[in-house]
This record gives sequence, C-alpha cells and structure tokens, in this order.
Amino acid sequence: METENNLSEKESLQIIRNMIEAAKDDVKADAFIFLLWGWLVFIASMSQFLIIKMELQINNSLPWLLMPLGGIITPIYVVLKRKKAKTRTHITESLKFIWIAFTVALLIIMFFNKMEFTQVLPVIMCLYGVGLFLSGSVLKFKPLVFGGMFCWASAIAGFYVQSIYVLLVLALCVLGGYIIPGYLLKLNNKK
Repeated sequence: METENNLSEKESLQIIRNMIEAAKDDVKADAFIFLLWGWLVFIASMSQFLIIKMELQINNSLPWLLMPLGGIITPIYVVLKRKKAKTRTHITESLKFIWIAFTVALLIIMFFNKMEFTQVLPVIMCLYGVGLFLSGSVLKFKPLVFGGMFCWASAIAGFYVQSIYVLLVLALCVLGGYIIPGYLLKLNNKK
C-alpha cells in the first residue's frame, strides 16, 4: 500500500531541524551526568586516599557514601529531562541501554566480588572505559571515545599499582575519562 506524502520542502526541513535539535538535547543531558559522576568519584577517591595517608581515625570508606547521592540525583535528572523532551531519539535510547548495562555490571562487580578494593578498582576503571567508549561512539563525540581509552589505560596502570595509590589512578581516570570530556561536551553544546 502506497501513501502519498504531501509535505512541502519547508515542512520537511522543519522536521529535520526538530530532529537535530532533539539530538542536541540528548548530548547536553549527558554533559551533566558525566560531570556529576566524574566529580563524585574524584572527590571520593582523593578523600579516601588522604584519610588513609594521614592516618585519620575515621572509616576510610566514608567518602564513598557520595555514590548513593549520585544514584539519587541521576534518575531524578533523567526523568525530569525526559518529561521536557519533545521526542525520544535513537541516541537517547542507545545511551539509556548502555548505562543500564554498565550499572548492572558495576553493581555485580561491587557486591559479589571477592577481591580487595585495590584489585577491584582497575576492573571498575575498565568498565568505565566501556561505557565512555560506547557513549562517545553513539554521540560521535571523540573526547568521550578517548576518555574511554584513557580509562582502559588507567585500568592497566591500576593492575600494576595494587596499593592505596590505585585511588590516585582512579582519580586520574575519572579526570581524563569523565570530567575533562564532560566539560568539553558542555562547551560543545554552547556552540
């Protein structure tokens, strides 16, 4: 069955413009999430390192309580962003499934592994690399692709460090993988 399209050239161009704007909004949403998680992990890893090095008499894993904060902010932000969105694009759906898979894998690694934290952190950095590499590929944003590769290189370094200094490698990992690409993405969105 054939249908006849009676769209004018002007209407067709407007549909294309609307789709481009929807895709741009997808990219803008990701800058916030990358920066949020980058800074939370950076602060937590640096704080834990300092607590251990300074031999403070507090639980050195306390800074990681920031992660549930990110776990609360992220879905609220995504839901609010989705309500404002006029359309859902292939980019939005692809990113959603990439990060759902990432989160499930991360939770399995965090709660069911038998490794010490110095051994599990490089595995997590490797997982960061997968999420960033795939997201950068879907968004066609090279800084995120390179950020993913940087996380993989950091994971390799982390396997060799295997002491509390792996926390510094993790901080460097999220700086190069999440924070710097996140700010570049934010700058790119202002254009």
